Amino acid sequence: MSSLESPAEEASRIALEEVFACIQASRSFRLEAGAGAGKTYSLIEALKYLTKRHERDFSRRGQQIACITFTNVAKDEIEARTDRHPIIYCNTNHAFCWLLIGGFQKQLKALVQQMPIWQEKLLEAGGIGSRGVEYSLGHRAVREHVLSLHHDDVIPLTISLMENQKFRKIMAERFPIILIDEYQDTDKAWVEALRLRFLGQPGSPLFGFFGDHWQKIYGNGCGELNDDAVTPIGKKANFRSVNAIVECLNRMRPELPQFVKDPAEPGRVRIFHTNGWIGQRQGGQHWGGDLPSDVAHQALEATKATMVADGWDLAPSQTKILMLTHRVLASEQGYANLAEAFRYNDSYLKKENRLIAFLVDVLEPAADAYAGKRYGAMFEALGRTVPVLKRQADKATWSASFNTQRLGTMGRLAMLSIT
Repeated sequence: MSSLESPAEEASRIALEEVFACIQASRSFRLEAGAGAGKTYSLIEALKYLTKRHERDFSRRGQQIACITFTNVAKDEIEARTDRHPIIYCNTNHAFCWLLIGGFQKQLKALVQQMPIWQEKLLEAGGIGSRGVEYSLGHRAVREHVLSLHHDDVIPLTISLMENQKFRKIMAERFPIILIDEYQDTDKAWVEALRLRFLGQPGSPLFGFFGDHWQKIYGNGCGELNDDAVTPIGKKANFRSVNAIVECLNRMRPELPQFVKDPAEPGRVRIFHTNGWIGQRQGGQHWGGDLPSDVAHQALEATKATMVADGWDLAPSQTKILMLTHRVLASEQGYANLAEAFRYNDSYLKKENRLIAFLVDVLEPAADAYAGKRYGAMFEALGRTVPVLKRQADKATWSASFNTQRLGTMGRLAMLSIT
């Protein structure tokens, strides 16, 4: 260890060296990085290393490094931190899968007709006919010239096409290196298909799995990945927490001990739990064993009150409260009814629903601009079909109208902007 390196920095460097060694040996690997280890940093450094290594040959052959992310937020961050390098294709798993399969229209049409969930829709439409297959908004629909896939269709179709050797060869030639972020929450069936069809097979891409199976959130995620063709690498660093917290974590998870940046930094651990609560807990795949929402809220408020009495500063500038699920966030932040209105979180989180996209991208920015007296920005948000203010009297008229019936007026303006 260099005298200038902290224990966490040394652990981070060693893990990254192991990643580079796997890349040099063309061996797939799994980087297991616990909370606070700097997993994204390692992923970015791996991408930078790969771009330097393959910039010329990949560009010449029209190949790319695929970096599959779990969210669009992660995609945007990775693209920004790699300067949107042209040999890196970074996108979500669904977008990546559609990129792979979208050109196989004949095979897709045959496979869709075999899917039970599509058979009734196609029967009503008189069959698939000459319609093409597309994936854009993520909703099932049979239109005049096209059949639109749902999110849930894309990965099963990709898995089916992966049974075809020609498809696998094309995939491997286009993407000789595939890195998967948050692998533990990546679709279980898809990861299993990668394991069966690619891992350890000659001519397959080099795979890099980045994540932490202890942080698995979603029920359909693959969890811990173990395969003889994948080298496990543990990143034994923690840049987020003080030593007292890390010592507690290490007792919970001795197989992946972590080292902190500053062992002398003070801190303490307090654990609050609700194991003693007597009552009917929630059921279901995702919520089994959870407290009812109102009881969970009461427990959170009681915990916060205890911490404040103990001297803890809960101001947002001093304390971050992590909530692990969209359902808890919705409940605590007051939009539970909105979350319950949609079967799929992506409908509102990724603005796939047209009304949600309109409210978030048009109505709210326009209302914020009006409240800040930025009228040019307000009309820009509403769209070009809304006339600009030409004189002071126009501003006074609009202002009076907004102040008396802001929502109604904004709604009418918005309708003008989209008609």
